[in-house]
Amino acid sequence: MSRQEMPRVYELRDLITDPSNPCTYFQNFDDSICDESSKKQVWLAREREFQRLDRESWQFLTSEACPYLVTRDARRGWEQLISILNQARAHNYLTDEGCLEVHFIPRKNNGKETPDLEGTINGIQVLCEVKTINISDVEANRRQSRRVGSVKNSLDEGFFRKLMSDLCKAKSQIKSYEGKGRVRRVAFVVLNFDDFLGEYKRDYIRNIDLYLAANPVSCIDIVFYNQKTAFHCNVDMQNASVVNEPD
Repeated sequence: MSRQEMPRVYELRDLITDPSNPCTYFQNFDDSICDESSKKQVWLAREREFQRLDRESWQFLTSEACPYLVTRDARRGWEQLISILNQARAHNYLTDEGCLEVHFIPRKNNGKETPDLEGTINGIQVLCEVKTINISDVEANRRQSRRVGSVKNSLDEGFFRKLMSDLCKAKSQIKSYEGKGRVRRVAFVVLNFDDFLGEYKRDYIRNIDLYLAANPVSCIDIVFYNQKTAFHCNVDMQNASVVNEPD
């Protein structure tokens, strides 16, 4: 039944030619989603995201994701794969904003940087770069070793260095590609905090909002994607936009 419920997820899984390879994603997928209802809900939500993409955009996304279906990092697992799949969320965001002709931008072969997505709205070129901020090295090491750890209710300097680096990189990628007319630049950021359950999410969002107030990034619209967590709550910000994952 799951293949009928999640046809595009299974289409992605079917790209794996050697499922027995221990580096592949979707290992024991059928059994795991039957045994773990929370995991099934996560992938049903992903399926809804994927279904909103037109066929051309979906084919582009799967071609980008394909190499990472069999690429597992010893400490960080399949973060690169998930980061690519997060681009579907930005595609849907641009569509919801009223953009027309939303499409992924092929990577250039001449070394020139490109953003991930392009669309138009009211004659304005809209360019979007998608960034995923993943857990810290400390947290990655802790999870790999399965040590007991704790999280704080505030974000540290390392997080903000990563955030600012990603925002400046997104701005640079967009500027290197944009045309000469009117342009809206969007940095779409998916957040993965060390606090896996999301107990301190409101505190973190408040931290980020205050940081952006004191350290604004000019000429770019910042959009954060608030993913569902065990302790989930909808949030908003004064100095950036937030997309709260729908129920």
